[in-house]
Amino acid sequence: MSVKRFGVSLPREVAEALDKMAHDLGVTRSEIVTHALQEYIQEKTAHHNSTHQCIGVVLALSDSGVDLSDLLHRDVVLTYSHMHLEQTCLTVAVVRGDGSQIARYVLEISRKSHTVRYVPLY
Repeated sequence: MSVKRFGVSLPREVAEALDKMAHDLGVTRSEIVTHALQEYIQEKTAHHNSTHQCIGVVLALSDSGVDLSDLLHRDVVLTYSHMHLEQTCLTVAVVRGDGSQIARYVLEISRKSHTVRYVPLY
């Protein structure tokens, strides 16, 4: 595989966390950045396209007491589960729709949650 070198500016905290992770895992920063960017590009190019039909899982961590019920009864949500983990709630929703619908849904749920991940299944 050929490589292309270029410079990237990062906030100091991100760069330090990257250095620590590379050291802890015994890999290079480039390997971590390459892997992260490959995942990001795959998700953004395929799954946020309005013509692509997606099925995936949305994981949302929110503070206990935050009401996500209005977001769990949407056309894109096939099924969901909600559980309490000490002072935090984990909501898992299986979603289906075109890429732009899923992107809007993830944005909406992220407004009420402090951590949200979308895992595309296809």
